[in-house]
Formats: sequence, C-alpha cells, structure tokens
Amino acid sequence: MRFIAVILLLAFSCCAYAQLGGNGVYRILLQPMGARQAAWGGYCNAYRENDVTLFSQNPALLNNQMNMRSALNFNTHLKGVWTGNAIFAKNIKQGTGGLQISFIDYGQMDAYDDGGNPEGEIPANETAVTAGFAKELKPGLYAGTNIKFVYSILGPYISTGAALDAGLVWKSKDSLFSAAAVLRNAGIQLLAYSPGMHEPLPFSAELGINFKPRHMPSRFNITAHNLQKPDLTYSQFLRTNAIDLSGQPAVSKPAPLGDKIFRHFTFGTELLLGKNFGVLLGYNHQRRKEMAPDVRPGVAGYSWGLQFRIRRIQITYASMAYFPGFNANLFTFSASPSDFEVKKQSR
Repeated sequence: MRFIAVILLLAFSCCAYAQLGGNGVYRILLQPMGARQAAWGGYCNAYRENDVTLFSQNPALLNNQMNMRSALNFNTHLKGVWTGNAIFAKNIKQGTGGLQISFIDYGQMDAYDDGGNPEGEIPANETAVTAGFAKELKPGLYAGTNIKFVYSILGPYISTGAALDAGLVWKSKDSLFSAAAVLRNAGIQLLAYSPGMHEPLPFSAELGINFKPRHMPSRFNITAHNLQKPDLTYSQFLRTNAIDLSGQPAVSKPAPLGDKIFRHFTFGTELLLGKNFGVLLGYNHQRRKEMAPDVRPGVAGYSWGLQFRIRRIQITYASMAYFPGFNANLFTFSASPSDFEVKKQSR
C-alpha cells in the first residue's frame, strides 16, 4: 500500500499546477496512442489485456502479458498533421515496465512579422517520452505510474514540460470485468514558450469499466473523463450563432444538465467475430457537441475500427469522425517474440 500512497501523493501535489477541463499545452498528451483507444472514442483506461499501447491511458494496465511486446502507431490526424509512436514493454523485478516515444508534426507554417510581411516557413512539432511501471498490490488489484517529458517547438518558441500519471485497476477473477481510476497529465511547464508565462497541462481525472458478458461475443468499455470539472462546455449555451442558415435569429438554448453529464463519457464496444478478428465501435459525446454543426451533423463523434492478425502481427485500424466529411485514421502494428514462438512449435 505504500507504493500506491506515494504515486497518488505525487499526482495530487502536481495537480496544483494543472488546469481543470480540456485545455492546456502539449496536445500530444491527449492524442490516442493506439487504434483501440481511438476506436473506442479516445479513452480506454480499464482494458487490462495485452494491448501495450494503452499504458499511456493508465499505467496500471501494464502487465506480464506484455513482456517483450512492442507496437508502432501511425496517424493521419488532420490534413498535413502526422502523429506516431513506438512502444515497448518488459517484465522487470516486481512488475512490468514500459517505454513510449511519441511525436506530432504540425508541418510547416507560413510566418509573418507584426506588419504582415512574410518571413518564410516555420516548423511546429511536439515529442513526448513516457516511462511507466506497474505492479500487483494484491490478487486482482494493480497500481502503476507514468513519468512523461515533453519537448515542444512552435516556430521560434521552445517549451519543455514534465507530467505524472497514477492509476489503479481491479480485475475480476474470471477476467470478464475490470474497473479503473487514474489521474493523467498532472505536471508543470519546465520551460515556458515565453519567459515567465507558464501554462497549465491538460490534467484529467478518470474512471472506467470494461466488461464482457459471459455468453456474448462482445465486449463493452465505458470511460468517464475530466471528472475534476463538472461543466465541460465552452459556453453555457448549445447554440451561439446570431442567425441560422435561413437568415432567422437563432435562439440560444442553455445546455441541460443531462448534456453536461453526458459530455464526460465515452462508450466503446467490440464485436468478437473470431479468435483473431474483431470489429470496434465507439462514441465521444463531447467531440460531437464541439465539432458537429447544427445542420447535418453527420457521424461526428463516432468512431470505428478493425482488429486482426497477419503472420503473427496484430494489426488494428481505427477511424474517428471529427466533423462531416473528415475522419482521422490510425494504424497500430503490434507483436512480441512469444507470438512467433507459438508458430515454430506448431510445425
């Protein structure tokens, strides 16, 4: 119990510098690091299996099934914006450790001086390194912590920061149900973009459950995020336009309590169609409310994916609808030496 007390104390002490809600610097800390997470609405902190990409969501998800497992992820996030990461996990003394290196490249941007004169192009990118560790406190109860370092370049401005995650996972004896609690991205800017102007990191307090009905070929995932802030709306009104598309004045409607509560939740499900094939579906209500237009919102906020194996390599693909006509796509390739050992023994 001393282990969990230490990591939670460190996380809460860092929260004094963390901004409540979904704002903050270093957007790389909020990017889905794996396709399963992306397909399930962007959050997944209670799925404690062999998906090594998920320990960035909750360090307590690191486990001995991930020993020597590695993963590569690539994401066409927005037009001209690329993200990716490399992840590796290994069993070590008294637990499991993980290492992740991730990046987001915003591409080249046109620069102008105060008078509007062009000054060429400037780069914008962020890199993050995450080291994690998890151990079993007692049968079925696991705890973990991540330490993160971020290096950010926005044109001529450079910033660095450090963050901490602390998480718990409880898993039932039959492995059909798990529940999680995690504090993510509690930290500070070590070097601000502008001297003396330190900004908060995107801190989030989260809860989650993951369960598979015993006699159903499906799995369900529910995550509650940003619980430290009751109201996630940028405005108290669902509509703020002065006029609608017909030219008539639009009536602003206050966001109801149910909508404010629902914004904290993401939902995911997996249809298991075989040992090595599954279909993933997800929904993020906050994303839909922020990105979908009032007229023809389409499938903004929804996501889907596929998981399958090819020659002992596990491949997961996800597509996330941000707004009508545009989807972000993410590919995950994962394997471990044990996968290939099984193939040799079967000859």
